[in-house]
Amino acid sequence: MSIVQDPGHSDGAPTIEGTGIRVKDVAVAYEHSGYEPDEITQLYPDLSLGDVHRALAY
Repeated sequence: MSIVQDPGHSDGAPTIEGTGIRVKDVAVAYEHSGYEPDEITQLYPDLSLGDVHRALAY
């Protein structure tokens, strides 16, 4: 999946395509809550490890 922006969803915030999960939510889980990428896939089962890495790179 890729990172998309849709003005009609999440106020245009970047999301992971097909999930509605905001890139910001992944970044907060990693940077502020201290979750590792593999743990983030457990928080958000719709994400693959690659999706998490793409979001963090974004």
